[in-house]
Formats: sequence, structure tokens, C-alpha cells
Amino acid sequence: MKRLFISIIAILSVVAVSAQEQDPAERNTIYIGSDGQNRITTDDGNISLTIAGVNLEFGNSGSAANNKENPRVTFSAFEERNTDHLALFEVGVNTLVNTDYSMYSKEEAAMLQFGNRKSTYIAINLLSMDVALNKRGTWSFNMGFGFGRERYTFAGPYSMQYADGMMRPVKLEGDIKKSQLGVDYIHMPFLINWNFSKKFFVAAGANLDIVMNNFLRYKKPITTIERTVTVNPVQIGATARIGYGKLYGFVNYSFLEMFKSGTGPKAKRLSAGVGLFF
Repeated sequence: MKRLFISIIAILSVVAVSAQEQDPAERNTIYIGSDGQNRITTDDGNISLTIAGVNLEFGNSGSAANNKENPRVTFSAFEERNTDHLALFEVGVNTLVNTDYSMYSKEEAAMLQFGNRKSTYIAINLLSMDVALNKRGTWSFNMGFGFGRERYTFAGPYSMQYADGMMRPVKLEGDIKKSQLGVDYIHMPFLINWNFSKKFFVAAGANLDIVMNNFLRYKKPITTIERTVTVNPVQIGATARIGYGKLYGFVNYSFLEMFKSGTGPKAKRLSAGVGLFF
């Protein structure tokens, strides 16, 4: 984020300095190179950067957004567009599927079971890129950047710890109300959208999730243990959505195992929920 803001400020500085050196008719445009194809244009507080035939727009829609000679690419934070189907918030539930506890004893496997109750999924799409793939906008491409958090609730008063080269179950003593495994990700979705009409659409694509942190938490009292679980640092999976207007439902499925090979039960991530626009 810091680099993005620095880049935008640098572009604005170049535009401001160059504007003083140009004729009034040309003050809104800076040409890069002699062919005139690469340029930076400002209009009503918007910045349009055209490079190699691709138009990058920063800010709200302005006159540069109507350039029909180049495909349109839009970067935005929290703004609504007809073909951008990445909501600011995605909320839902998650679970582990295709589980295999064969490397554990029956008693250990029973302690490592997760329940679906209070197992939650939250994603925030802070930035998105929207590309119309045809003139009518019936096909479009979205790419997003944000953060996600998953929580998996143990079915009983148990947790886990790393011992003897793998994650082992631990029985918790006392009045345990809830014990969870949590994972925080950098979340990047990639989607191809089919827009049936102005509001109805379906989409499919892939998710790339990079682990920032993992934690074990239980209460009472509230106890948190961070960065001790052997989760895979990178997760790649498929995603599908169907929606109408400002609401859509989604399903995410991971192709990779939740835990590093040989250090935990074999299990893959599955989440489902809704996307909420604001």
C-alpha cells in the first residue's frame, strides 16, 4: 500500500511540473516517447496512464475513461463498477474436507476433529483491477488484493502443539468455552466474469493466499499462541460466484493441503458465503 501511494504521488508531481512547461491546450497530457502512444493524462482530478495500448485509470471515472481506442483497466478502492464483482467484504463459513487422519491413533484423530459451528471466513478486498474483455462488457476480468482470515473451531476442549515432528492434539483443562485454529492470509482472487445483464452474473477463477500468521486461541481465560502451527505458507484454489446486483454467493476450494506434508492431518480448505458491497 505504501508503495502504491508513493507511486501515485510521484506521478502527480511529474504531471504538475510538466504542466507549467506545456502550451495550455496540452497541459493535461504528458507524452512518453515520440510516437504519442504512451502518455499520462489528468482530467478533473483523475489520472490516466496509457502504456503499450493499455489504459490505467486512477480515481473516479472522467473523460479519459471514455477512450475507446484502448482496453480499459481500472484500479480502485471501495468503488462500484458494472463489471467489477469483487465486494469489499466477503463473509461466510469454512470447513476442512477430504480429511485423512491415518497417521494418528484413533484417540488422537478424535481429538483433532473440527466442528462447523463458529468456524468463520472473512475476506476484505481492498483494491481491485477490472478489465472489460469485450465492447459490451458481457465478459470481464477481475483481480483483487486484500486480506483473509479463517477460523476453525475444535469439536471438543482440545488444541494442538508441535511435538515429535508433527502437530499433536492437546487436551485443555478447565472451563473451555471455545478452542480455535486461525490463519491470516494475503488474499488475491482472479476471476473471469460472465455478465448476463446489467445486474446478473456468474464468475469463476482462482485464489492465491499467502499466509501471514497462524494462531491457536481458546478461552476462558483467553489464551493465544501464535506461529506454532505447520500450515502451508501458500495456498492455491478455485473459486466460483453467482450474483445479482450488489450481492453474490461464493464457494472457495483449495487444491493444496492445509498442513505441511507429514506434519498434520491431510485436509483441504472449503469455504462458502456471501459478498457484500458498500
